[in-house]
Amino acid sequence: MRSPSGRSAALQNLVSLATALTSQQIEEFSSRLTDALLNLSEQTVRPNEATLSFDAFNHLRINSDVFTQGVAARLSELLLQEARRFEAGGNRNLPDNNADLSLVSFEEMENKVLLSNVSQALERDISEIMEALNLRIGWLYGRDQMSTAENPFRPQVFVRAIYEAWAKIDPVAESHQVILRLLGPELFLPLKPMLLSLNDALIEQNVLPDLSEAYRQKRAENKIGMPPPKVPKRDASRYNRVRDWLLSKKPGKQGQAESAAGGDDLNVPDLFAPATEGGSWGDNTISVKVGPRLFGYLTALQSQMEQLGSHDESFDLRQGATTLRKVKDHVPAGSLTHIDENTIELLAKIFDYVFLEQDIPDDMKRLIARLQIPLLKAALLDKKFFITDNHPARQLIDALAKSGRVWDQTKGHDDPLYKMVEQIVERVQKEFTQQMSLFSDVVSNLESFLAAEEKLSESVLAEPIAVALRQERMRLAQESAEHDVSVRVETGEVAGFVEVFLEAQWTRILTLAHSVKEQKPEVLRKALTVMDDLVWSVKPKTSPEQRKELITKLPSILAMVNAWLNAIKWNEPERVVFFSSLAERHAALVRVQSELSPRHQIETAVNVAQKASERRMSNRFKNDREKRNDEFTRIVEDIAQGSWMEFARNNGERAKFKLTWISPRRNHFIFTNRVGEAPFSFTADELAQILRDRSASMVTTESIVDRALATALDEAE
Repeated sequence: MRSPSGRSAALQNLVSLATALTSQQIEEFSSRLTDALLNLSEQTVRPNEATLSFDAFNHLRINSDVFTQGVAARLSELLLQEARRFEAGGNRNLPDNNADLSLVSFEEMENKVLLSNVSQALERDISEIMEALNLRIGWLYGRDQMSTAENPFRPQVFVRAIYEAWAKIDPVAESHQVILRLLGPELFLPLKPMLLSLNDALIEQNVLPDLSEAYRQKRAENKIGMPPPKVPKRDASRYNRVRDWLLSKKPGKQGQAESAAGGDDLNVPDLFAPATEGGSWGDNTISVKVGPRLFGYLTALQSQMEQLGSHDESFDLRQGATTLRKVKDHVPAGSLTHIDENTIELLAKIFDYVFLEQDIPDDMKRLIARLQIPLLKAALLDKKFFITDNHPARQLIDALAKSGRVWDQTKGHDDPLYKMVEQIVERVQKEFTQQMSLFSDVVSNLESFLAAEEKLSESVLAEPIAVALRQERMRLAQESAEHDVSVRVETGEVAGFVEVFLEAQWTRILTLAHSVKEQKPEVLRKALTVMDDLVWSVKPKTSPEQRKELITKLPSILAMVNAWLNAIKWNEPERVVFFSSLAERHAALVRVQSELSPRHQIETAVNVAQKASERRMSNRFKNDREKRNDEFTRIVEDIAQGSWMEFARNNGERAKFKLTWISPRRNHFIFTNRVGEAPFSFTADELAQILRDRSASMVTTESIVDRALATALDEAE
């Protein structure tokens, strides 16, 4: 491990390199941005956007040098700040200066959203290179895990430099959004070559010169806030791919001498019948008689590992499945065929993948690691282990991996789940010889244990579920109330001050009325009638009969409006102001008015129609802005009860919780720990936002063996 001064010097060199490489590209970027602004001004159908983009085009054309110099200077400052922050361990020792681009200094929330979207789009485009840099910088500083959000060279820093440089040369706030909307991967600074150069610079310093493809893939799929990729349960070509792997001629020390002879007592010929398209284990059985010398050696080794005990921490997870790979070096001479060697290596790659899985704590990985020899014996006895989803030994690995993900580390080894897994490992180590049913027995015991724990949570959840249901009913009632008001004010005939009153106060009344409509439907009916009467009372009255009707009904209307306002206890000064404006409006309506000319009537109708149209467009725009339909919204829409998520706590630690309950309208989600304790809830919008903010991430439920095999087989191609 390098000294602190050596690590700091290496990071500062990366900052200097990134600044220099990016500075060379800023002028070309400025030229692309100038062209994009001009094209937007000519192509957009929105007059306001055309004006803003054309003004921005002229502004950039005139101030091009100032802008490029500003971007370079601000980027250098930000990279140095981020490097210092990273060395200080995040936010512990440095003030929060818009860390992770939270943009608390920007006045408009839309700018935050746009800036976040730009950064995420750029990050997706360079995710693999970014993950490699994460691994190398993390390794340089002795960190097992490092996220992109901690990386000083993440895309958000470059976006921020450009944004702040533009804000300095153009104070017009509206132009800021125009610039942000244009900053896509095609237009932006070419980050990929720069990041490749940073990786190369670290490789030259012998910082992780060889990155495992499995490690890179695993890091990418566990990115905070993003759903893990799914591996097809039924891969039509899997049979042939596994067959090709096991039969490939890659003999090692033992296999090179014995592959032709076949080893002792091994049924090597005709292992595979010709496979149909896609293969089928029902018609093409792979079986082999394991040689007695090999099996005897593995049994002895299994016994030795049992005697080491479950708490032996000498095993280095970072070295991978060393126990399996050492088998090839120490087995009796002549006892391995190349098929055996390939079986060992394929199983070793599965364990490599398990040991690199971030969701599984190291203590659980060490327990699973102790099963390498029993599982090797199972795989040698039955190659269907690599193909059949419901193979008992394969199910055991998946079950233990799942248990590791949900283990409460705060309880340590005293957690009953940890003790259960420990007992399973000890039993398999002690008892397994050739009986596959043992794996089925221990998996069944583990599943029964988890089911019993889950059953205990039912009584704990009764109260939070009742609260969530009440909240959902009130939310539904509010949505219905807002709709009732909206359909009346969208006509364009409602006076502005009445429109504000209805949206602010009558929505409250209607929300209460909707919430009790099942028990008291007449309450809603009366509230709607009073609202309609009020709206009618402020519309123009063009005939003596209409004015007379208004005078007759007005006392009753005002009395009912006051009664409903008393019910919601609205006694603010604004109430007096509202009724004063209402009185003036009514007084104007009852005065004798000259009959409007046809032209005036047409103009009035056009104005009303225009107001209604503007109102509808405004509401549509508002709804579009409020309803974000991005990948995180879709995750929440598709998430299923029983899913697990990992949440970031205020102290920086991360903890996993289970989605225990979803409300009927999927507006509320209740999470608990594994045994149903400490329930907490989110609305759908809140849950999508914490995923968007990367304060939470989905925990994969896909078979870890499926994913490990897919990775290993992909590497072989």
